[in-house]
Amino acid sequence: MRIFQRILGLTVLVVVFNSQTTMAVEIKSPDADLIVTVDHPSGRLRLQVEHKGWELIPESFLGLQVDGVNSGDQVRLIKILHERMVNEEYEWLGANSKVWNLFREVVLEISTLNGSSRLYLRAYNDGVAIRYCIPGANNKQIEADLTTFHVKGTTECYWAHYENSNEELHHITRFSEISDHNVLMAPLTAKVGEHYLAFSEAGCIDFPDMSWLKHERGIQAHFTTNPQGWKSEKDTVLSPWRCVIVAESLNALVNSYLVQNLCDPPATGTDFSWVKPGRVLWQWWSSGAPMLDEQRQWLDAAARLNWEYYLIDDGWRDWRQAGKDQWQCLKEVIDYGNRVGVGSIVWVDSKEMRDRESIRKYLTRVKKVGAKGIKIDFVPPATPEVMKWYEMAREETYRLQLLCNFHGCVKPTGLQRTWPHELTREGVRGNEYHMTRYDRQMPQDQDVIVPFTRLLAGPADFTPVIFDRNELRGFTRAHQLAQVIVYNSPLTHFADSYRNYLNTKAEDFLMDVPVVWDETVVLPVSKIGKLVAFAKRKGDEWWIGILNGKEAVRCSLAMNFLERDAVGVILTDVRDGQPYELNREYCTAKKDELFTLPIQPGGGSVIRLKMK
Repeated sequence: MRIFQRILGLTVLVVVFNSQTTMAVEIKSPDADLIVTVDHPSGRLRLQVEHKGWELIPESFLGLQVDGVNSGDQVRLIKILHERMVNEEYEWLGANSKVWNLFREVVLEISTLNGSSRLYLRAYNDGVAIRYCIPGANNKQIEADLTTFHVKGTTECYWAHYENSNEELHHITRFSEISDHNVLMAPLTAKVGEHYLAFSEAGCIDFPDMSWLKHERGIQAHFTTNPQGWKSEKDTVLSPWRCVIVAESLNALVNSYLVQNLCDPPATGTDFSWVKPGRVLWQWWSSGAPMLDEQRQWLDAAARLNWEYYLIDDGWRDWRQAGKDQWQCLKEVIDYGNRVGVGSIVWVDSKEMRDRESIRKYLTRVKKVGAKGIKIDFVPPATPEVMKWYEMAREETYRLQLLCNFHGCVKPTGLQRTWPHELTREGVRGNEYHMTRYDRQMPQDQDVIVPFTRLLAGPADFTPVIFDRNELRGFTRAHQLAQVIVYNSPLTHFADSYRNYLNTKAEDFLMDVPVVWDETVVLPVSKIGKLVAFAKRKGDEWWIGILNGKEAVRCSLAMNFLERDAVGVILTDVRDGQPYELNREYCTAKKDELFTLPIQPGGGSVIRLKMK
């Protein structure tokens, strides 16, 4: 028989067979378009997802294996323990200034022949998420996460091989063309019919970083750093969320905050009012190790550009002057920056601070010399111990009011919501992979895939805007300039030397461009792997960034996101194909008309508009 159960305004369909020995739980998203079903035919716990009548995720098995016991096997009964609905809005630093968090949740007790556990299940308008809760697990071996998602072989996927720093190239293939047993990076994005799905995780604090292991029928959660598992140090194990973004358009995909919404808000009593996003001048990419006698020039340039910060990168530890060690030299540089209105961020190798005592000691010293933030580099592979180290670093940087930026690190899992001072992190193949001195060159298609894969997990320190004509190699200045609009990073480090920014046609743009926005729209002309066109609003101004891939295109932008007609400036590639030149013109954009422009391979455009 069918039973409808309504608790706290939440309608759940419960199907009971054989005198309640088998049960299926069906939960709908708040808008009722997405339906998630959990049942256990033949004793295997499984999940299915459909959206507006379309089956998006066929039967997919669930379970967490602890000391040889799979919580999703030999299931006898599913019981609903708790239900709730959440509808909230909170402020955000990123591509939008407000985030809406709306979901329905049920907590299920899963009874098996070997005991019981809990499964948390959430349905959002833009996705689904599950997490496991295993009681009595202290000192037991967490052996495997058996969460699987069924992916059809004909599905087009946008994926990268996994490695600890998440810096591999992305590919576009059918799912069946990915070899079995390949370990893939999360988020993994797929196009299923007219829907986009992105498979990832959220709220990872004391589990290893999760990747996806490809098999014939789909993907399974995988721990590259701990393939044999690890000992639990807690009586109750609460896993990170395993989640899938569901979107009917690229605009909906990019504007999903599912990963962030799954994380806790800042703890009661915490204060993040001191957190200031900003633009950062940076020496290492263009010039190598920062030289002490050049620092005032760089700080003066940051001030002229009206940028908030300067990054003192690897090399400052070698600074010395008569009677002064590196810390005294560092303080003098930071003091000068403060006098000209530029805050300093200091680079550190993570090996300097691997436990709480050394973290606190080192960061206290950084704070004492006047720094505004810290860039922590070369983080070890993400075992449970290292993931807990990330949390300690966030806690201690918050305590000292230091901005936090991890490099050589794993992907984010939404914890910027809990710790807003972690404004960005690397975990992306960015412009550090486009440098002649290391003989590195990025393919043209990478820039037009990453916004729909890695960026779905959170901000990325891509280090945009290469202007050096000898470094462009396959890209144009207009393309590089558009990166700062497309790639979300509330702390944006610009790759190139100030000498290549000042006295150019883009100087005023660089002086004014925001790094946090009120609203973001992915324009319909965008296509993964081909072309990206983002429109972002700050106040009454719209900034449009266009990145092109391998083929020349004639790009037609629908301007119906404008409330009314607008005027402004457009920076584009020059028509003769010289990559290091920018064409600058005044323009008018009409709300009800297409705005059309040609873009060359590896090219781009930036448009700055103000509504009339």
